[in-house]
Amino acid sequence: MTINRSALISVLGAGLLMFGVPAVTLTQSASAQQKTKQATFANLIAALNNISAEIQNLSVLNNLTVSQVRVVNVENLLNDNNVKVFNDALNKNNVQILTLRNVLNNNEVIQNVLNNNNVDIGQVVAIDVLSGGDVIVFYK
Repeated sequence: MTINRSALISVLGAGLLMFGVPAVTLTQSASAQQKTKQATFANLIAALNNISAEIQNLSVLNNLTVSQVRVVNVENLLNDNNVKVFNDALNKNNVQILTLRNVLNNNEVIQNVLNNNNVDIGQVVAIDVLSGGDVIVFYK
């Protein structure tokens, strides 16, 4: 009889653990979504290599507010190992960066954020329009 109780307790414990797995997965997913709002080197390079798409994403945003725009100095994302990758992406996309600056020059909200942060439009190298409508402006 003791063996049967032990087996029953083991089975019930395993069943409870199975119910706990989705909860852990949901927590990890929420955490991963929050991390995507952080400015990372990978986000910067992706934004640099997809400037046309980012401009398009920006153009469809309605009611963008100053609180939705963050400016990030790329120097805070660089280390010795990725400076060459960054410089290569800059050189490869220099025409698109000029197009981006022209677009941003006509965006009053982003202009206000840049001015409030003492960032000149000529320092902007990329933007990342996030799925929630926030915008990260990368400058150098």
